[in-house]
Amino acid sequence: MAEAPARLNDGSANPPRLRVQHSLWSLRRLPMNAEREWTLDQKFARVKAAGFDAVECWLTDDNELEHRQALDRHGLRLVLGHRPFTLGDVRATVERAVRLGADFVFAQPADAFTPLEQVAALVRDGRALAADRGLPLFVETHRNNFTENLPQTLALVEAVPDIRFTADLSHFVVVGEFYGWEEERAAERLAPVLERTSHIHGRISNGEQVQVDVGDGSGQTAQFFVELWAGAMRHWLRGAAPGDVLPFASELGPPRYAITLPDGREFSDRWEQSLVMKRLAEQAWRKAREPA
Repeated sequence: MAEAPARLNDGSANPPRLRVQHSLWSLRRLPMNAEREWTLDQKFARVKAAGFDAVECWLTDDNELEHRQALDRHGLRLVLGHRPFTLGDVRATVERAVRLGADFVFAQPADAFTPLEQVAALVRDGRALAADRGLPLFVETHRNNFTENLPQTLALVEAVPDIRFTADLSHFVVVGEFYGWEEERAAERLAPVLERTSHIHGRISNGEQVQVDVGDGSGQTAQFFVELWAGAMRHWLRGAAPGDVLPFASELGPPRYAITLPDGREFSDRWEQSLVMKRLAEQAWRKAREPA
């Protein structure tokens, strides 16, 4: 049985690097408040032109070929997400990933009411199954999943110490009502997750809403996340080898994730904010690489 990969590796001898990618889900209902949504090709063209290198998709048998061909037309890599309750769910997504040439798979495991032992077995067996097909499998921290809160996630870490995460810290921040104050000890409490992060989802919470507009990203709320992301990146870099890649995805959800006016219109331009997420990821990467 192959050892579960802890990181994405591109097979090159290049130094470890950051790769910024985009969520397909985040491209829904764009451009902002327009009568007609961008086509799939228009979405991918904009993603590529903005400097993103891959797209994260949740695909089905009915749409996988359309999306694979569109990604190829625009020179974009594929990442697959899924929400497994059984090993069969993982197997189906891993087989799709192999069939479509996806770089890796991330999973939102089960739900908060599934017993720890069952989720731990799903994670262990799912990672092993993916490893046998040469794929990393990372576990996402996400509400309405087993990893929806920090204490439950830390219990999963104890059960599966070599687990690797897709860290979407916005969920922990809103569930824990973290504001970025020193006395909250957020980085300390999140350390077991940050130490095991191999993939980051870029969304910023202010501790009350899971997704907020951060303007140009220079404010305290955004910079709190930059510090957390940089902390995860430092841990990742300590064990990184040539060819290793740290993926960071801009993932800003459409309504109902996005806050709207009473008539349903958005007042925050999610496309422009996704570019801010990209810049903040690059800022965090620079901070992580600074000499101690």
